[in-house]
Amino acid sequence: MKNDNKDQLFNYRQPMVTAAGIILGFVLNFTTDLVKRGNNNNLLSILILTFIASGIIFLIITLFRILNHNYNKEFPEIYYGKTLRLFIYGVILSFSGGIIKLLQTLFTL
Repeated sequence: MKNDNKDQLFNYRQPMVTAAGIILGFVLNFTTDLVKRGNNNNLLSILILTFIASGIIFLIITLFRILNHNYNKEFPEIYYGKTLRLFIYGVILSFSGGIIKLLQTLFTL
């Protein structure tokens, strides 16, 4: 596929896909380890899983939006701005769940 001048998000697509993919892989691996360990029936564990699941959803939506070629080409900065915000929300939510789990582990030892 060649780069046409009509796709103004071309230069942003590859870095966003790479970053979202790496973070999504890390978060999914963390989540599977968390679920395998069990003891997910208390309120704090449910909160952690809620944060992480919400972050995963935001990251998947980000991947869909950045890979979507059917966006309003007249206002690509608005489309990209929203996509970037969704990405940041996904990272913040996912990492917040990880930090809460870290704190839970530290304070229960």
